[in-house]
Amino acid sequence: MPPQNRSKVPLGTVLEGKFRVTKEIGRGGMAAVYEAENVDIGKRVAVKILAAELLTSRVVRERFIREARASAAIRSPYICDVYDSGMFEDRPFLVMELLEGESLYDMLTRVRQLDASTTLLVATQACRGLTKAHELSVVHRDLKPENIFITRDEEGALLAKILDFGLAKFYEPTGGTAEQARLTREGALFGTPAYMSPEQARGQGEVDHRCDLWALGCIVYECLTGQTVWNVEQGVAMILAQIAGAPIPRPSRLRPDLPPTFDPWFLRALDRDADKRFQTAKEFADSLAEALTPPTGSVRTTPLHSEEEALVVDQLISSELSEAGLSSPTAGAEPLVSLPSAPTAAPEGTIPENFDRSLAPLDDAPRAGGAGRALGWLLGVSALALGGYGAWFYLLHPPPRPIQPTVQAPPSARPAPSATAAPAEKLEPRESDPFALQISTAQEWLEKGKRDNALALFKEAFNNGGSGVARALLSQAGIALATSANERCQVTGLGRPRPFDDTTVVSRPTIAMGPRGVVVAWVDNHQDPKRRQAFAVVLDSALRRVTPPRMLTPEASSVRFPQLVQAEEQLTLLYFDTSGEDPGVFARMLEPDGRIAGPARRVSGQKRDDFNPSLARAGDGAFWAVWSEEVESGGRDLVARKLNPTLVPTGDVVRLTQFVHRRGVTIDASDPDAIIDGDELDVVFSLTRDKAQEVMHLRVKLSDPALAKGLVSPEEKPAPRKKAEDRFIGELRAISRSHGKNTEPHIACAREGCFVVWDDEKAGANAAYLDRSGAQPLWHREFASKGSRPTVAAVADAALVAWYEGGRLKAAHITRDGIDKGSTVGRVSGFQPSAAVVPGEKPGEWYLTWRDYEAGHLEAFVARAQCR
Repeated sequence: MPPQNRSKVPLGTVLEGKFRVTKEIGRGGMAAVYEAENVDIGKRVAVKILAAELLTSRVVRERFIREARASAAIRSPYICDVYDSGMFEDRPFLVMELLEGESLYDMLTRVRQLDASTTLLVATQACRGLTKAHELSVVHRDLKPENIFITRDEEGALLAKILDFGLAKFYEPTGGTAEQARLTREGALFGTPAYMSPEQARGQGEVDHRCDLWALGCIVYECLTGQTVWNVEQGVAMILAQIAGAPIPRPSRLRPDLPPTFDPWFLRALDRDADKRFQTAKEFADSLAEALTPPTGSVRTTPLHSEEEALVVDQLISSELSEAGLSSPTAGAEPLVSLPSAPTAAPEGTIPENFDRSLAPLDDAPRAGGAGRALGWLLGVSALALGGYGAWFYLLHPPPRPIQPTVQAPPSARPAPSATAAPAEKLEPRESDPFALQISTAQEWLEKGKRDNALALFKEAFNNGGSGVARALLSQAGIALATSANERCQVTGLGRPRPFDDTTVVSRPTIAMGPRGVVVAWVDNHQDPKRRQAFAVVLDSALRRVTPPRMLTPEASSVRFPQLVQAEEQLTLLYFDTSGEDPGVFARMLEPDGRIAGPARRVSGQKRDDFNPSLARAGDGAFWAVWSEEVESGGRDLVARKLNPTLVPTGDVVRLTQFVHRRGVTIDASDPDAIIDGDELDVVFSLTRDKAQEVMHLRVKLSDPALAKGLVSPEEKPAPRKKAEDRFIGELRAISRSHGKNTEPHIACAREGCFVVWDDEKAGANAAYLDRSGAQPLWHREFASKGSRPTVAAVADAALVAWYEGGRLKAAHITRDGIDKGSTVGRVSGFQPSAAVVPGEKPGEWYLTWRDYEAGHLEAFVARAQCR
């Protein structure tokens, strides 16, 4: 059953013992409106009741309360009355005046343009309603054609009534003092983009009753011309840019028969300086009456501005951009901001990647024509605008036509950890293209659990020019969010860590929880096509990139297999370099935000090899690096080296295994994964003897004296052995013999024991549980017959296994009692390396990063899952 049907009130229901529901009038994303009858006096009323799906939304419930308070405080024939309120099955409802007619929006959809006299009548009556509201210190803040209802009075004359004070706010008239009450909190954004005043769009708290007059000016323009003031086809971000600094359009260019006095009136109604606008609704109405009824014979028949004058305006915009240090449109390019009379797309590159937001502080209101400065504060507010846009447009009250999205206050993302952040850098989302801002808001909604809103905005981002990035995220989200509410793991975050314009081939990404947020690292060659180097970024709680990519390996030539490990307030990076003048395994300390914090410490000898290293951290802060290398000809063994807490080697490279290598027979110990569990170093690896393969587990006490020197150091020549036998430090045991080729076993330890996972090309994804007291695994089993590339992570009392199956990334809790049914986290295609998994800050929270295709290239993705 569709979600909207679940909240239907059965006809005949009596609400609060007074109002009998007789029929449904209409339904939106937030509420349904019913006709009802007061059972005591027989009066017909309208009942607006909150949708059942939104009961848990504090924002929506507060909107209902605001609407009731604001409307009940005002008594005017030009405002829809609210008579009563109540509750039905924990759902709030309002009892309102029953109106018959249509909204101004519906009227404009039907007739397109209104004549001057009808426009004047509607605007004048709206001004009378606003006068009453403003006298009582109530500002509507969301005036638009949908919220003006056209009905008839008792004499049959046209009557306009203002509806929906759900965004209204009580305020005190400003007196210029520091203590003056503000309408909105700083940083909040309310309203509908196409009708927002500049002070509303900035969200800086200066909003008062004059924002309603700006919106009414926009409505008057739309009534007369049949078009919105701003070009609304380019999305919210471009609407805000136009509000900030685009030339105010001249109505006479679209309607040459308008009186010549109307253009000046309109310029004043939309003056960006609120002090120069009409100051009261009465002044607005009186001046409009004069502008639309000029002396006889003064009707203008030509546009106020010629095309040459319009070109000069565009050149002035380009000049201001140049002065601000921004790129100007090239000669012959389309205007920076499209006017309603000539809807053209903004050229690419008008907001360069290195744009400095400090060029236009948010608290400086842009002047008319200042598009350069306008774009500065646009970047600061457009993500917020998009958040509200999604909230209102897709959840609370979706409008019937797409050109007028509505903005509600956006959800506040959990602030990125910043207790130790450098004050010079604000951790804000870095992507600034309009489609990227929509993606940013979709990520924010996903964090808040608004899955449908997130999907809708991912889709709109794709339609708004998002191309491959938005398509890939939409595909990932569509798959991840299609899971049922009964699945144990639910995706609450999704991101693409690399800059959206980076389409170079990426390596397997790695992830860690840093003090400032989630850190993701990878390898690509976007800075130098001849060198593959590691980069890292910090992501906020919505998994949006909030730092530039930081190069981590400037000395390297061809980095492979990077691994991030958290180390208290810092991070460590382990990797190996396979080419250049200084190949080998290296480790480096990183700052919490992914910056380099120390030199690259050589861990291995200077050698080109496929090391596949792993780094394990001990309780005392020291590290053990373990890797595989060819020590003797004919095969590979495991070696290790101890590092102090700053990654300085404290001993020589030691050999952990010495398998018998026969001529003509390949014996390889490869793909090690290491962890320190208490006082033991645990290493799982794949052992290949010719064509037979086994998953092996090596357990070594950290106090074992053999770790000081090892079996034989890799630099020494092995001593001859009288009898061919395998040698190793500690305890070595086979976990499972493979039926086919197996790859990359992984290990993670929880409080009770350790889990090992691996895949087998003939037996799918497998897992084993290692009880610390037992010499052999307590159990091992195949848990996904068609699964591949499993990986595992654990905290004190929980563990998560992730794997690929059927083109999906799946995840499930694993315990000593078995494995839960897998939940879908994302999409994966082709043959990809295993995902990386780390626990989050909350119980049951996990972060996963993996690689998949995006528009023909390999890309890194990250997700957060909350598992029960």
